[in-house]
Amino acid sequence: MRFAWVFVLFGVTTVLAQESFKINQPVERQLASSSAQSYAIELKAGDYVAGLLDQHGKTDLTILAPDGSPVRHYPGPAEDGKRLCVFIADTPGTYRIEVTTSATQPVSYELILNQVLSLDERLKPKPWQDPNPSPRIDALRKQAASGNADIDAFWKQVTAEGTPLVESIEKDPQHQLVTFLWRGTSETRNVFVNGSFKIGGRYPLDYVFHQIPLTDVWYLTVRLPTGARFTYGLSENDPLVFTGFQPERFATTQVDPLNSHRWGCAPDATRYDCQSMAEIKGAVPQPWTVRNSNVAAGTIEKQKIHSELLKNEHDLSIYLPAGYKANATPYDLVVIFDESAYLTKVPTPVILDNLIAASKIPPTVAVLIANPTQEMRNQELPPNPKFAEFLAKELIPWIHAHYNVTDDPGKTVVAGSSLGGLAAAYAGYKHPEVFTNVLCQSGSFWWAPDHSGAIPDGVITEPGWMAKQFIASSKLPLKFYIDAGSFEFDSNGTGGGILETSRDMRDVLLAKGYEVHYQQFVGGHDYLSWRGTFADGLMDLIGTANHIPVPS
Repeated sequence: MRFAWVFVLFGVTTVLAQESFKINQPVERQLASSSAQSYAIELKAGDYVAGLLDQHGKTDLTILAPDGSPVRHYPGPAEDGKRLCVFIADTPGTYRIEVTTSATQPVSYELILNQVLSLDERLKPKPWQDPNPSPRIDALRKQAASGNADIDAFWKQVTAEGTPLVESIEKDPQHQLVTFLWRGTSETRNVFVNGSFKIGGRYPLDYVFHQIPLTDVWYLTVRLPTGARFTYGLSENDPLVFTGFQPERFATTQVDPLNSHRWGCAPDATRYDCQSMAEIKGAVPQPWTVRNSNVAAGTIEKQKIHSELLKNEHDLSIYLPAGYKANATPYDLVVIFDESAYLTKVPTPVILDNLIAASKIPPTVAVLIANPTQEMRNQELPPNPKFAEFLAKELIPWIHAHYNVTDDPGKTVVAGSSLGGLAAAYAGYKHPEVFTNVLCQSGSFWWAPDHSGAIPDGVITEPGWMAKQFIASSKLPLKFYIDAGSFEFDSNGTGGGILETSRDMRDVLLAKGYEVHYQQFVGGHDYLSWRGTFADGLMDLIGTANHIPVPS
């Protein structure tokens, strides 16, 4: 490519003879004080130009269109250094690259043209490069390219190992490479992983698998924190549409056939009825969730309570510890929302059996409250004065009338997750005379009155309504356990992430002088993590080592 050199010195324009301007061949020049130098370049419409200016003394660079109008300005920093200079030619013609200086002393610079790409060249599909290269997958790819890969042996090995595959990252012990695999067929068009290790709309196409050429191996490698625990499903031939509910994805998502660890499965579940679970090396143990044959089991009683305040009826499951006696010292009390989930996904009876047997908490009765319907859950669990009144004025008196439980609010816990965690905080706020201890797991502290029970798509009002109530109130006789997952961050920029709003809630409470036990677990918004942290919350709030009255 050829260009003209144009010098403007002392008001006199000098045009040098045109000479070849070659890619990656720098030109070095000196620039007198308060002067300019220009370089002309002939371009076609749509051309992309990239250059590098290495200055020694302050210089400014301006791109001028064929009609003399400025296209881009690159004002130079005061200090020496290199700057990338790029622009697009909107119209064909001769463009000028003008270098100027306002320095009082002469300066020098080096200008190099790195690229000139036509519109067709720059829009040509680029070869995909794995942002998280797995050494194991890279080795298989190279073997396949050379025709030396034994793909059947590869599948035999990973079937024996189980997936996802986990590899260490050199010099980064805080993260690991996690690789999901799918054995494709001639009908496989794509594979997508949907898991609790990612949130919302954070670059969903980043979770689409890639095929190793010349093989039936489809894979995706992600970089996750060491010790991650999450659930996931795989969708073959996914619609790859990420707005709203996608029935096709619901139909195609299934467990990972190479992972024997399943989550949320009934005994007769098919591969479409549940999820796969992964607990990556370093995951915090969850010992209290495991049934111990040497530990006496409590019992579950089924009850119902009718609410005049709510004009509805709630099913209840009452956990009574082993050896429960109606005439013994009154038992500590835990009130828990989302009864079904806390009987199955969080094995509350097993957790309580183990904690009580190990003398980690006092003998405790638990009352698990069912939601009449999903619609009612969305009405009752967000801050709802009537529901809080039902808890304090109807449910608690009913429990006292039927079971031998404490009337000491310091030995009473209200607990829940997600909207249930928010409901627990609100119940404590409205009725501290009943609930001193608030156990909140991934609480929906993003909630505000106009968010209608769902994380907002955009910022309508600020999140954190619950935190604002505690800011405005006097300190109450409450103490808190709050947790949130590393994967529950704000991915959409709405300010509505559970991780951030939980931290805000923690900080507000600490600033007001509350006792707060906070935990951030390496997981997402699911019961797989909450089943472990539930025990932590109970031990922090009513544990035998911490069981002291909370000052008013």
